[in-house]
Amino acid sequence: MMRNPTALEELSTKISLVVEKYNRINNENVALKEELELTKKELNEKNNELLKLREDSDLLDMEIEDINEKISKLLA
Repeated sequence: MMRNPTALEELSTKISLVVEKYNRINNENVALKEELELTKKELNEKNNELLKLREDSDLLDMEIEDINEKISKLLA
C-alpha cells in the first residue's frame, strides 16, 4: 500500500524543484550576460570600423574635389 507523502516531504520536493529551476535560470542568465558583453564588444568594433570608413570616405571626397578643381583650372 502506498503511503501519502508528509507535508515535510512535499515541501522538500517543492524546494528541490525551485532550487533546480533557480540554478537553471541562473545559468541561463550568466550565458545571456556573456553573450550581451560579446555583442557589445562586436558592436563597438563595428562602430570603430564604420568611423574609420567614414573618415576614409571624407578624405577621398576631398581628394576628388581637389582633382576636380585642378581639371577645371586646366580646362579654363
